[in-house]
Amino acid sequence: MEFNKENLELVPEKPGVYLFYDKKGNLLYIGKARNLKERIRTHLNAEYENPRLSLMIEKVKNFEFIVTSSEPEALLLENNLIKSKKPRFNIRLRDDKKYPYLKITLREMYPRIFMTRDLRDDGSLLIGPFHSAKSLRKALRMTLRIFPIRTCKYKLPSKKKINPCLEYELKRCPAPCVEGFVDPKEYREVVNKAVLFFTGRTESVEDYLLKEIEKCKEKMEFEKAARLRDALYSIRELSRSQIAVLEEEKSLDVLACQIHHPFASISLLRVRKGKLLDMENFILDVPFYYEEKDVLFSFASQYYLSGILGSEEIILIKVDENYKEIEEALKLKRNVSIKFREPEGEDEEKLLKMAEENARIKLEEYYIEKKGKILPSKAIVELKENLNLKDYPFHIECLDISHSFGDERVGAVVVFKNGKRDKKSYRKYKIKTEEARSDPQMVYEVVKRRFKRLKEENEKFPDLFIIDGGKPQLSAALNALKELDIKDVKVCAFAKTFDQLYFPDGREVMIPKKTYAIRLLRDIRSEAHRFAVAFHRKKMEKKVKISELDGIPGIGEKKKMEILRFFGSIERLKGASIDEIAKVKGIGRKLAEIIYERLHS
Repeated sequence: MEFNKENLELVPEKPGVYLFYDKKGNLLYIGKARNLKERIRTHLNAEYENPRLSLMIEKVKNFEFIVTSSEPEALLLENNLIKSKKPRFNIRLRDDKKYPYLKITLREMYPRIFMTRDLRDDGSLLIGPFHSAKSLRKALRMTLRIFPIRTCKYKLPSKKKINPCLEYELKRCPAPCVEGFVDPKEYREVVNKAVLFFTGRTESVEDYLLKEIEKCKEKMEFEKAARLRDALYSIRELSRSQIAVLEEEKSLDVLACQIHHPFASISLLRVRKGKLLDMENFILDVPFYYEEKDVLFSFASQYYLSGILGSEEIILIKVDENYKEIEEALKLKRNVSIKFREPEGEDEEKLLKMAEENARIKLEEYYIEKKGKILPSKAIVELKENLNLKDYPFHIECLDISHSFGDERVGAVVVFKNGKRDKKSYRKYKIKTEEARSDPQMVYEVVKRRFKRLKEENEKFPDLFIIDGGKPQLSAALNALKELDIKDVKVCAFAKTFDQLYFPDGREVMIPKKTYAIRLLRDIRSEAHRFAVAFHRKKMEKKVKISELDGIPGIGEKKKMEILRFFGSIERLKGASIDEIAKVKGIGRKLAEIIYERLHS
């Protein structure tokens, strides 16, 4: 039906799934809703700030809806439809790499375990993914040594006569294909123990094996007892070889996300009994700008509702009411209890940060591979948006001036690339022009010298050039660039008072507090100030060593520096009274009189 207010009256106020189509009938988006009518009305009436979201809504010409009996059912249906129809504007896992999994066919009377890359939801349990087929085959061999489960493709029970295969002879399968060889309940118990083993609850598996060993001893089945003993040793050896990351023996899945259009990276850490068992990364398509919480929710619903075995607890940076829908849907579909929560304690916070860092690294690698570009940091992305720049400011330079009342005048330029210091590119400048006594005049000289050199050597200009100061300093910098006939450089001044940015077109921008962008700008400005002051002090110290203060009893290098910082120059010190000299830190009245007499003798 057509996407308009008239047809909205036909939509019921019930939970369900809605599908948006363009004028050619192409599916654009699939969404779920607690109240279909309210959600579709929101899409019809909302004025979106995000241009990409507005673009999607503008394309919608027709829509359909499917009513469900509950929100969890709507979530399940949405997940299945996204996987099968792959709408353009939904978040979805990429198919660039199909990871191998172990699959246990729980719906069969005699479940089987085998390697697969097919993630179709048929009620089976998926364990993984594994980094490679080699690591999966190793895991399968170990599993069969501990838990004899069939791997064959027979549909059991079968009317055909089947003879036991080599797996039975190797004691890796109890041969349920032969009638009377194994009791279905006993076989199912072994399968259930295997599931517990993969969820990290190895204590119950160890207890089970110990009891079985004792039973075998009583029945004098020593060969079977030896196999069970070997299985017990394998579990304990595996547990010892893993890295402990939690003091308590918890089993967790830790999820973290990093996003940069058009991709997002999810990092999943699997912790079992307090030990880091495995880590995996996933790349998702993000058609338009979603927040990280939306990407994480979409991934969690697609991943865990597909039948993949997860931990009983899943940690995210922020959990809202929406995750209860996944918990309820898992109970409804698979009768599995799972809980989403935020990290508790320092160890879990560290795990989350580890996952975030891995997600960032993998996204950066993937972005470079696919786009051939550096992935901008969060701060760089925010700077581009807040300053309304055309391109990402990967290369930022900042200039600061330092002097003591016009004495020992210096300038310094620091360089940041993708938000990180590039110290080998830092530059120092001694002010050469005698007339340059004010800050704007010194800025003019340094900017002219800096860009003249870059121009002559055919070096790339910075994406953003920042002057530590206000409007007068900005005007001086613009005059220098104008004389050099340089127009394609983004220049601004960054004032300390209210963290205001001044631009040549008259704009005054204040970036919101507690953003990555303002932290980066402050860091750049502080580094420029530190570098300039350090250079200035070095020159001042050199000057102090040959000053008229040398040889005065009680005046060492430290006190000379304090005096020079206080007065700025020897000339100003000579014009000071004894009382004024005594105000310097560490200089009392008596020492002030000695200094005064020496300088005026």
